[in-house]
Order: sequence, then structure tokens, then C-alpha cells
Amino acid sequence: MVTFHRIDDGVTKVMLQMQAQPEGVVEKVGDTVGMLDRQVKKDLERFRSFIESRGGETGAWRGEVTRPGG
Repeated sequence: MVTFHRIDDGVTKVMLQMQAQPEGVVEKVGDTVGMLDRQVKKDLERFRSFIESRGGETGAWRGEVTRPGG
């Protein structure tokens, strides 16, 4: 689950919650040594760099996302 929290006009906090069930020896070893955590952090940093390099909004949709039944 990814959530975006507005801090102020120029700052948004992005939070990621993820569950993974490693399968097989290679995935279990990778999980034990923290490879998944490091990869996710690198991907989030790349996302941040991409968003910050844009310099402004894209003009895309600005509506609200609601949960079903909510």
C-alpha cells in the first residue's frame, strides 16, 4: 500500500507498506540479508528524483481516490 500525505504546499510524505513471502532458497537468502529492503529504498529514491525533476504538476487528474463503500 502506498499513501501520500501532504505536509505543506511543497512537501509530500510518501509511505510504503509491503508484505512479501520469499519463495525458494535464493529469495529467502536475499530476504535474510536485506536485499528487498535496499531495492525498495533505491526505487523510492528514484521515484523521488523523477518527481522532483519535473519541476511542477503535469496537469493530470486532480480528483480524489476513495475506497469502495467509503
